[in-house]
Amino acid sequence: MLDLAKAVASSPTGEAGRRALVLDEQWGIGPKLHGGYLLAVLAQAAVDELLPDDASGGHDFPQAVTGTFLRAPDPGAADVKVTVLRRGRGASQVRALLSQDGRPCVEAAMVLGDTPDPSGREGDVSPAPITVTPFEACERRPENTDDGRGGLPIMRVVDTRLDPACTGFLEGRPTGEGRLTGWAELDTREPWSPVGLLVALDILPPACFDLGLDGWSPTMSLTAHVHAVPAPGPLRVTQWLDHLVGDRMHERCEVWDTTDRLVGQASQLAAVRR
Repeated sequence: MLDLAKAVASSPTGEAGRRALVLDEQWGIGPKLHGGYLLAVLAQAAVDELLPDDASGGHDFPQAVTGTFLRAPDPGAADVKVTVLRRGRGASQVRALLSQDGRPCVEAAMVLGDTPDPSGREGDVSPAPITVTPFEACERRPENTDDGRGGLPIMRVVDTRLDPACTGFLEGRPTGEGRLTGWAELDTREPWSPVGLLVALDILPPACFDLGLDGWSPTMSLTAHVHAVPAPGPLRVTQWLDHLVGDRMHERCEVWDTTDRLVGQASQLAAVRR
């Protein structure tokens, strides 16, 4: 089992801005790799490309990441091309493209900045943390499911637990609210990193499941905003359906750490395969 830091790592190829890596099959949903994991791969590659250059100002924090999913890569060898669009004193803008066998798979535009001061919370304005059943009282999601979508390898590496109040859809009794809430903690119990939050912001099942729509829901575009370095421990996660028309839906997600700090938010456009 690879921890998250190793699973998103890449290495220089000798060509400017191009890095090589191996996509880890454990970070998958059914036969496809997890969208948040793929964004984390791109964000880590961008951070690693900026850090050796003193002109970047040490911008190692992915403040905003917007990914467009072109095609699903397979586990195995791949490469990332990082293009620095602008280096600034307060932030740097970067574009990264994940390709496999010469075919583009995921492209992301990012804003990288300085790591926020963990003590600078005075004057913060953010939503209050959600109420959720305690972590120990929630059942861990299994790796294998009976819904025909195949296994969920990522459940081996991310301890994901849904609040019992929203698990009725598993037995054909969705609440109809279109919201899922629960917990996420890395199986290694390592603290979540800012790059790792890109995984957590996409870890819950599609919120349309709570409407009784349980088909495959591939992500088309995912935008994540990372606000702070999470405190150690499991993250509280809620995801809800904002809008659904035809075969497209818009979801939003919010994540809090154990100190009740909102550490990340995301929105995504996904297809609905009924």
